[in-house]
Amino acid sequence: MAAIAGMTGAQFDALPYEDGRRWELLSGELIEVPSPTPEHQDIVFNLLTALKQYGKSRPATRAHQDVEFALNQQDRLRPNICVLIDDRANIDGRKVPIEGAPNIAVEAISQSERSGETRRKVLTYLGYGVQEVWQVYPVTREVLIFSLGGRRELREDQILNTELLPKFQLPVTSLFI
Repeated sequence: MAAIAGMTGAQFDALPYEDGRRWELLSGELIEVPSPTPEHQDIVFNLLTALKQYGKSRPATRAHQDVEFALNQQDRLRPNICVLIDDRANIDGRKVPIEGAPNIAVEAISQSERSGETRRKVLTYLGYGVQEVWQVYPVTREVLIFSLGGRRELREDQILNTELLPKFQLPVTSLFI
């Protein structure tokens, strides 16, 4: 992934759209996001489907794929999945970037991603109001859940759940089918 330093959120927002290219702005650095693999897309689809199904019984909970958030003037991040709860679920769905942070940000971690950048993203998300960051690792078939209270590690034989989504229960192994 290439990085270009020294860009503001306003400059990022003014960039022209380029087919086949995805970018994020992390601490003023323009970060190229690699194209997702079929495995990556399957994981995102499986989790998004479960979250959408959960949201049908909870109107104040919405889940979306690949939506950009303006966390501040130097950070524009686009989690693979975002979960919006209660007041955050009432966003204007016609505009991006969305000002502020999602309640939950989910990233499926590709082998090509740098650990330093994924760690910086977690810290940035948590620093600007994301309550939980879920990182899904296809190679090790596990999920790491980060919050201000610490970190949980879930193996594929465990259940993905959170206090933020009462009664949401998903076997981790179902993400990798």
